[in-house]
Amino acid sequence: MTDTPHRAPGGFAFKVLVRVLVSAAVGSGLLIAWIWAYRAGLLDRVVNETSLGAFILLIVVGLPIALLVSALLAGPVLWLLKVRPVWPIVLTGPILLGLAHYFKLPEQFADVGDKWTVLTLFAGVSYGVAGLITAPTMLRKK
Repeated sequence: MTDTPHRAPGGFAFKVLVRVLVSAAVGSGLLIAWIWAYRAGLLDRVVNETSLGAFILLIVVGLPIALLVSALLAGPVLWLLKVRPVWPIVLTGPILLGLAHYFKLPEQFADVGDKWTVLTLFAGVSYGVAGLITAPTMLRKK
């Protein structure tokens, strides 16, 4: 007899599917929260009252702070939703979303909906793809 536990066929595939879907939902939810903050005027005061030098400072300091806040929000939410490990998704998701912006992919899908809808979809896709490509980290032994 072996001491190897029996695994159901497709168990890993199902875990990867759940990882991708939960990551996509969290990524979209995170962007929805940022859009809400922007539309509520919470960010307007900071952006509208800046000069060019302050705007560059906002990009150099504000963008990393926004990414850090996003990671600090997404990480615990993913962890609570039983996605393990979370750090590869939290680090890779924003990079993929940034690459989508760099290659102007949201503009190519403008016919799908308004700007905010397309960005929310891209955030979901970015975090979902991050969950997929980082799925092998689930196999590491504890």
